[in-house]
Amino acid sequence: MGLAAALGIAAAPTLCVAEDGSAVITVTGRAASAAGPSVSPAGANDYAVSNQDIEAMPMGGTSPMTDVLAQMPGVAIDQNQQIHIRDTEGPQFQYQINGVMVPFDINTNPPFLSMINPSFVKRLDLLDGVLPSRYSYATGGVVDIETKDGCAEPGGSVTVLAGGLETLQPGAQFGGCAGRFSYYVSGLYHQGDDAFSSATPGPRPIHDFTRQGQAFGFFALQLDPATRLSLVLSGAASDNQLPNVAGQTPQFVLAGVPGYASAAIKSQLNFRDSLAMLSLTGAAPGGATYQLAYSAHFISQRFRPDAAGELIFQGVASNAAHYDVDNTLQGHLAQDIGAHSLEAGFYLGEYRVTAEDSSLVFPVSADGVVGDIPERRVANARATNGVTGVYLNDLWKVTDRLSANLGLRWDRLSGFTNHQQIDPTLNLIYALSPSASLHAGVARYMQVPSFQGIAPNTAEVFFGTTAAQPSGIANPLTEDDLETDAGVSIRIGRHVTLSQDAFFESTSHYLDTGQFGVVPIFAPFNYGKGHIWGEEVAVRYRDPRLSAYANLTLGQNWQKGVATGQFNFDPDELSFIDDHAILLDHQPFVGISAGGGFRVGPYQLSLDGVYSSGLRGGFADQQQLPTVVEVNAAVERRFRLPWGGVLVDRLTVVNALDRINLIRPAEGIGIFQSAYGPRLAVFNSLTMPF
Repeated sequence: MGLAAALGIAAAPTLCVAEDGSAVITVTGRAASAAGPSVSPAGANDYAVSNQDIEAMPMGGTSPMTDVLAQMPGVAIDQNQQIHIRDTEGPQFQYQINGVMVPFDINTNPPFLSMINPSFVKRLDLLDGVLPSRYSYATGGVVDIETKDGCAEPGGSVTVLAGGLETLQPGAQFGGCAGRFSYYVSGLYHQGDDAFSSATPGPRPIHDFTRQGQAFGFFALQLDPATRLSLVLSGAASDNQLPNVAGQTPQFVLAGVPGYASAAIKSQLNFRDSLAMLSLTGAAPGGATYQLAYSAHFISQRFRPDAAGELIFQGVASNAAHYDVDNTLQGHLAQDIGAHSLEAGFYLGEYRVTAEDSSLVFPVSADGVVGDIPERRVANARATNGVTGVYLNDLWKVTDRLSANLGLRWDRLSGFTNHQQIDPTLNLIYALSPSASLHAGVARYMQVPSFQGIAPNTAEVFFGTTAAQPSGIANPLTEDDLETDAGVSIRIGRHVTLSQDAFFESTSHYLDTGQFGVVPIFAPFNYGKGHIWGEEVAVRYRDPRLSAYANLTLGQNWQKGVATGQFNFDPDELSFIDDHAILLDHQPFVGISAGGGFRVGPYQLSLDGVYSSGLRGGFADQQQLPTVVEVNAAVERRFRLPWGGVLVDRLTVVNALDRINLIRPAEGIGIFQSAYGPRLAVFNSLTMPF
């Protein structure tokens, strides 16, 4: 097994030294034509897109990463561009960049998607189903990204996107090669009225402006023909208004403020996120391959309220700041011995979390009289969370057609939550023919809760105020899952790939997130016991001029009882869930996505769309929401400039049917404001490669 396959990397560079002493770096990996639904060597489902597939989307390289992932079965987009994979909560999947796992707390909020923008993606694979023992902690899926490499793709481009919702987004990317050194950098700035999902169905959201910046760098040095040192740097910052709803009725009286319009509330939620990953990859004597990586990460979420407005309409105005400083060390070793491909590795993570919440609230007397002069309450928390894991894995070639992937790992979590667990995994892969394979497997997983939670003493602090909540257990538990998965993958001729997959997952202490009070920082909580089932069908066609895909996803997530975070629920709702299994609101029962791009001469035509049978809402998620339909289209023209070079002009229409799509209602579990999909908007982008 080669270095790339052993490390789970899409491609790996090698160095050849010519007779004159010059160095030539070559990158070998999976060809773009191999992208599509398939099965990984270890038996996991592998849904892949290349950078050519991304460019064929209506928004092309300026597409949000959520839209890229939505090309794949089992993926649903929630409010604020949050991703759900296989009916799991948003944080329960993880990113891997060039074979290195990104610290998993980075997934706890959608703005991270701006840190991984498609401009630097060469290939993206979504791995789900029964995963090899290398993966743990957030196993709804693994988004495996191979970045562009300056030696393989030198040059760059400048792009300016502008259009609806006051959008302006300039960006640039550039890569190059200097002997043994390869580099690729990109950056973008974005502003527009699209900070979060609109709280109203109208064509323009109220108070929803955002300013964002993102920068990415990949740098690699070939130390010798078998050893490479690489560095990934990424950073993002965003200042975001929170959308409002006009005409709301004031709920409280604030002394000295006679009146206040709800549309005038000026609350903000701002993010800062930075990441550095240093990796050493190489080959050891005897044919073994290895990877050793260190990651440093910082993330902050700061909620800045409009004190008067929040007090009048919500009864609480909270200055909330949550910080997470992470250090992780991970290692992986692979060795082929006869029919066995053996792997072993470890993960060490330190996640230092700080929550600083200072709130203005109105006092409430014992007989229920609410005052009109606010008082301040403080709820802070601090903890160092330790994550430790070791694993062994054997990919055994039993016969020419049958392979078995067997794995075992041990994990331990300490800090806010303490738990340890041993998890086995087994996958069988059978080749029906060179172009068709069956796979089936079973695995146990330990899922780790998000560390961006609330202070354990929050409920006590707000007792006797307008922010009082029911009591409950604040610290979440780890989730324990037993998953079975089976499917088939077929390649039909040179251009078509097809897959069908089914899974069933039994869950204990299923992890979800909810909004505590009115502060839009989501805290984790656990249900009692439940199960998830799903069925997925995916097909992709590709030739030099046409690429197209279509996916069908069916599934449901049933849970009963609430084990922690009971303060997220009204008492009646809590009692109902303790007595009845409820259908969660992460994905629709039926989801369809389809799209494609066709190139003819200097033109490219793009079209994609999604259908959702609707999420759930209302009391205990008993309400079925309306269907969601969104169709997007684009036309691109390439112009040759008189002085040389090319100019690419792309016109894109989002929600071409101008349909009103309700994603979330104002009432639901952990939901406190409606969320609507984007209305009709037109964008134009100009790109100049160089």
